[in-house]
Amino acid sequence: MEKTSFSSSPCSIARSLDVLGDWWNPLIIRECLYGVHRFDEYQKHLGIGRNILTRRLKQLVGEGLLERRLYQEKPQRYEYHLTEKGYDAARVLLGFMSFGEKWYFDSGKDPIRLYDRDSGAQVVPLLVDAATKKPIDPQKLYAGPGPGFPESDVVRRERFDEFFRRKSEVEPNKTT
Repeated sequence: MEKTSFSSSPCSIARSLDVLGDWWNPLIIRECLYGVHRFDEYQKHLGIGRNILTRRLKQLVGEGLLERRLYQEKPQRYEYHLTEKGYDAARVLLGFMSFGEKWYFDSGKDPIRLYDRDSGAQVVPLLVDAATKKPIDPQKLYAGPGPGFPESDVVRRERFDEFFRRKSEVEPNKTT
């Protein structure tokens, strides 16, 4: 069965799923975040087949989430390290971690904890708004079209009804 590509979708979540939607890719990124960098180490920690791991590493390098670094000349062997884009993907995985700890492990029984390299203090991931620095409550969100949403005004209004309804309440005399 061929995987559907979301590469042209007008949705950031869908496009991200093209890379992060395969269950091995997030686990490879997780391992890299935890300090695993070599092929055999990935295989050991993940129990993944060589052929699958080879394909996923190639994809993650091609997508710019990982970079290969030569660590042995003969035979040539590489380590895989997160790029800036890879660290941004890791932020998404930290959200998965928080969700998993809350809903799939008993309180205080979290299997892995994160620590700040500078202070040594335990870190608990939390998604916050960039402007206010306050935690985001998904129940208080609604969506609206961004500048990259390509559909007609009719489709935009249908898709983002609440956005346009709220906008017309604030600006009742505007016709956009």
